[in-house]
Amino acid sequence: MPDLHWDVLTSICHHVRDIPTILSISLACRTLRTIAARRLLNTQVVVLDALSITSFRQFIDADRAARLPFVRKLKIDLPWCWSSRCLTEDIRPGFIQFVLDLLEQATRLESLILPYPSSTYSGLDCDHRFLTAITRLSSLCELALEEGWTPMEEILGNTCSALKILRVHPGTSRSADPFLKCDVLFSLLQHIAPTLETLEVVAQVVSLSHNPRTNHVFPALRSFKVDTLTRMASIRTESLIQLFPALDGTLAFYSLYPTPNSVEEGREAHELNRASQLQRTWKSLDRVVGDVRLIYALGLVCPVRHLMLDGVSRHSKYQLDDILLNARPTHLKLTLDLARGIGVLENLLPPEVASELTHLVLFLSCANYNTITGEDERVAMQTLEWATLLDKVFTALNGTRLTHLRVVLQCCTDTWGSSNIPYSEDFVRAVRYFGEGPTALQVASNFMNALPTLQYVFLMTSGQSCLVLESRGDSPEHSWEDSGSSTTQDQSLCRGTNIQGGEWLSSSDWRSTWSTDGIPEQLASDMAKDLIEAEDLVLSKQDHFDLEENPLECAVGIWD
Repeated sequence: MPDLHWDVLTSICHHVRDIPTILSISLACRTLRTIAARRLLNTQVVVLDALSITSFRQFIDADRAARLPFVRKLKIDLPWCWSSRCLTEDIRPGFIQFVLDLLEQATRLESLILPYPSSTYSGLDCDHRFLTAITRLSSLCELALEEGWTPMEEILGNTCSALKILRVHPGTSRSADPFLKCDVLFSLLQHIAPTLETLEVVAQVVSLSHNPRTNHVFPALRSFKVDTLTRMASIRTESLIQLFPALDGTLAFYSLYPTPNSVEEGREAHELNRASQLQRTWKSLDRVVGDVRLIYALGLVCPVRHLMLDGVSRHSKYQLDDILLNARPTHLKLTLDLARGIGVLENLLPPEVASELTHLVLFLSCANYNTITGEDERVAMQTLEWATLLDKVFTALNGTRLTHLRVVLQCCTDTWGSSNIPYSEDFVRAVRYFGEGPTALQVASNFMNALPTLQYVFLMTSGQSCLVLESRGDSPEHSWEDSGSSTTQDQSLCRGTNIQGGEWLSSSDWRSTWSTDGIPEQLASDMAKDLIEAEDLVLSKQDHFDLEENPLECAVGIWD
């Protein structure tokens, strides 16, 4: 060990990202302990409750002069219920002083994340020195204020840092109502506009139109994200291009509140926005995320590498075709609403687009508690068949040159409530037991035989349902837990002893072996997760919400 140069040891440790490995290095000797401690402080530090606060404070105080300046990322995650319970009177004064010292002496702090700034500020006894310390930080590159907070304007208006990433919820600031008009925020951020590269508005935005007389410009902004848009008619692509002329990263609108006139509003906005881009538009975008109706209203004409569209149904096929023909993505994620008919899979991809796709994610959603009014749609839910759905998917992918395919099928059915329509129990069972037996292998083999370029197939099914067990031939004592599959269950009975409630999540991931027998190789779950992330086969924020929420209030976990 003495033969290794200090700089070499530092460089080796700097490239280690695994926390247990860093801790093991710190135990080797006193010299490596110092290097490992600095590397550990370069990772994200989470102050969560009284235990972690005390532990982290003890770690820093053990060698404050050598450790405090190397804190790079700080996340103070204290919801109101925790700040009132954990910050007892005996530890509150010490905690307040420690946080102030941390903000004043961590001269290399690059990231400060406050998911609950209001409750955190209350936990600090509303000490104004906390606000002053944040504004005096000059090394910050990233700042997140993810909750409405009155002092937000004071911090953003007086910050000394040249911020590059800002995630902010300005909904309850003094000059903005809960439904934010973005002009208010844009005016507030003009002094950091020259350096800001990513802006995420974690709020309900009522208007994205822009008054050109204000001359607001963010010349360095490359990614713009909005949590919720409440009025589709207000979106003006021309205004966004004027505001963000250098945008070439992500343009995301995570959710949309549709209105009774949303179809007509979207068509009018589409025509206006498409015409406005004849003279000026972005050169290209790396990623566009949002509801298909909203992205259609944008009328984008520039190429998009990765397109992630939610809410696609057979009623929005004309919007999907228009978006795809203009974007020409190589990576595509589509969330398809099967409850409104599997006709959405017919002619899913225009031939011009299908030949250019290499990565495709299909999130197939089937639920009987959506607002379904058409008789054709009600019949579709009752007659849906597993074999027919698979045939439609295979047909939809003909002509593609995919190398990576991910299919997620979510099936949520409920017998409660008068508005819920009947559904095919045979289809639900087929989906529920898809991960058991040879079915998954057969489906993966069929995909790879049909698409010679396909290298990887990732299959997942999830959902919750109430099933009448007798119709499957099972005894009333049978429960899904008996199947041996890795599931998450709610064993409560829904409507008497013959109906079983449950939820599940199963995945099956495969790699082509290019062997003569044509049988793909199953991947280990850890390897599959790494590949999904590396190949950008991720789901949208709305998909995650749909997977984690359902009417029976049962959580279905999903990684990302």
